[in-house]
Amino acid sequence: MKKIVTENDNIAAERDIQFMRESLSLAGEAALAGEIPVGAVVVRHGEIIGRGRNRREGGGGAVAHAEIEAISDACRRLGGWRLSGCELYVTLEPCPMCAGAVINARLDRVVFGAHDAKGGALGGLFDLSAYPLGCRPLVEGGVLETECAELLRSFFAARRSAEGKPRRLLREFYLKHADELAPALLGKWLCRRNKETGEVKRARITETECYLGENDTACHAHRGKTDRTKILWERGGTVYVYLCYGMHSLLNIVSGQRGEPEAVLIRGVEGADGPGRVTKYLGIDRGLNGHDAVFSDELWIEDDGVPSPDYTALPRVGIDYAEPDDRDRPWRFTAISRE
Repeated sequence: MKKIVTENDNIAAERDIQFMRESLSLAGEAALAGEIPVGAVVVRHGEIIGRGRNRREGGGGAVAHAEIEAISDACRRLGGWRLSGCELYVTLEPCPMCAGAVINARLDRVVFGAHDAKGGALGGLFDLSAYPLGCRPLVEGGVLETECAELLRSFFAARRSAEGKPRRLLREFYLKHADELAPALLGKWLCRRNKETGEVKRARITETECYLGENDTACHAHRGKTDRTKILWERGGTVYVYLCYGMHSLLNIVSGQRGEPEAVLIRGVEGADGPGRVTKYLGIDRGLNGHDAVFSDELWIEDDGVPSPDYTALPRVGIDYAEPDDRDRPWRFTAISRE
């Protein structure tokens, strides 16, 4: 019999997504701290009362998992160990230790993102909640699973990279606002793989410009979302390539969180000055529009560990159509040569 989806079902799904995004944010903090990126929140009556992320490597000890931290935080807030009426949201299926903590704390429900077939204890490797242990929480997995699993994959891929070798930039790097991301990209390697030959061409980024959302009259987002500009509303790391004057492909990297239409224009690399010359030099065209620089095998950015260069900050060019205040903002960043 086909299930009828009600308005209440849709509201519940949106609520689950909202709290899983909070958990993902904490997981991102863990990744930046060098921890396995898992984040968790405990929710009671629609309010977050406990937050946690992995802290084992930073001295938190063997039990410093995200779920343990979130449960402990919630218990402190409520002044007791019983969390009846509460829900746990976590980006990865809980391990046996954390599943045990869920049951011991009497949580009503667990919602997780990525399944863990090798170590998950709520249906992955086995289901601890199926045993007669006095409390059996409702369990739902797979909420924002792609995003949760992607964060884990990118973290472990970077960790497997040999020390000292260039490493692809991870999602967290791109979640800065554009005025932070633009200078941070200076000195990084822009990489383009030829699909036919497999050859990878790399060029160090020397100049960038930032475009800061709907209130920036020089930004394409200023006039609202269109079929052409909708890429700007994607999450940081998405590639935005558009045609200028119907002739030149210009490469931008979307920055910030999903729904924040900001981007950084790559204006120069070693060997090519000017955004049109950059794309011609590296063979970048509209076919790459919408690619994800975190996972694309055709276009990405690497960090080789060399310290970021000093830079100048001057007004952007080619934006005579913008309001005077926006034309004068020092949002064009040019690396100062180390020679």
